[in-house]
Amino acid sequence: MASSSSRLKDTIFSTQIVDCHTHIIPWNDLPQPVTGYTLFNRSGCLRGIWAIAGALSRQEFRQFKQFPDWPSLSAALEQVKAVAYYRILLSGLKSLYMLDFEELDEISLEALGKKMADAYKSPHWYSTVLKEKAGFDITCQDSRGEFDRSLFTPVTRMDGYALFGKRGWGDAIIAKHGGDRTSSLEGLVGCLGQDFHEALKDGAAAVKSNLCWGRTLSFDLVGTAAAADALAVCNSDENDEKSAKVLGDYMMNEIAKLCAAHDIPLQIHTGPAGGTDHMVEFGNPLNLNPLILRNPETKFILFHAGGPFVRESAALATQFPNVFLDLCGVLGRDSLRRILDDWLEFVPHTKIMWGTDVNMVEEAYAISRSFREVLFELLEARVKSGYISYSVAEDVAKAILAGNAKRVLRLES
Repeated sequence: MASSSSRLKDTIFSTQIVDCHTHIIPWNDLPQPVTGYTLFNRSGCLRGIWAIAGALSRQEFRQFKQFPDWPSLSAALEQVKAVAYYRILLSGLKSLYMLDFEELDEISLEALGKKMADAYKSPHWYSTVLKEKAGFDITCQDSRGEFDRSLFTPVTRMDGYALFGKRGWGDAIIAKHGGDRTSSLEGLVGCLGQDFHEALKDGAAAVKSNLCWGRTLSFDLVGTAAAADALAVCNSDENDEKSAKVLGDYMMNEIAKLCAAHDIPLQIHTGPAGGTDHMVEFGNPLNLNPLILRNPETKFILFHAGGPFVRESAALATQFPNVFLDLCGVLGRDSLRRILDDWLEFVPHTKIMWGTDVNMVEEAYAISRSFREVLFELLEARVKSGYISYSVAEDVAKAILAGNAKRVLRLES
């Protein structure tokens, strides 16, 4: 009979995963041939680290400046060679493409490129990696482009409405619905409702909010008259930040109400937004407390473990039945284990989910492989110590890997 340890490992590595959050670049949008340079140029995770390290300016990060050759890429890799995400990615690449090298150099990058170019000749490569190699059942795609609906479940964004008062943010909404309709608060709320219903009809599993990239997550209770006045100011030459926030607070409350009415979760980016032009404090999940209190029927999913505000996220999840936690974007190993270990001490395991938050399928494979390993190591240690039984560990693993997401995002229906 197999030991409890091997049985637990089999369970964790055979369970089909639900990836709650990803940005996989559509296969047709990648340059051909796809090579190792494509991978490193299109990796949002690595480019974010490079922007922090100074290998890329923030402007270069946003404009997707390319590393055209090995000297330029090598200089950037020098700055991330000890970072956990890079180590996890290298390990995943060696496993996926059956390569044998200690550290990436020009020769091993060329070998990787040849294997990638061959693999991407098949239009089924995404399916091979995500379904067969990584073992994903459902992948929730936070993307504005066209993508393969047989592989990805869409997630929609409504941030244009919550940031409508900021210059440029409402342009797409005005272009779609017309300036006359969006000039009044009643009309703007009607446009929001229309776009919301269109997203539901399109199969959206959740609404994703990235608001802390541009403002605080603190949303005050705003009356209709005050919101209408704020919209009038935002539409005038006297546009100011105060009016933009008042209008945004009102619209975010409307978004939360729509989510509750249609039983669709509101996924919220918490923690740092990245870059030198953002405030880390904007992403503190405790700022959401009033919004959560006002919307007890809305399911709030806090992304990225709260960043540095891990305990704050957990505190909200233990206080409110409608708050859930998502580990997407936690890309280390030891840090991931510490967070999960801490959460499982006092957060019900039925409230924890996971996602990759990556751009390339190779990254999704590497991250999922590492996450399964961390989850196994953590739960195995608890089983061996007698803290929990094998059956409990198995239930916890299945819930975090897939069950919770399927239930909360209603993915099975």
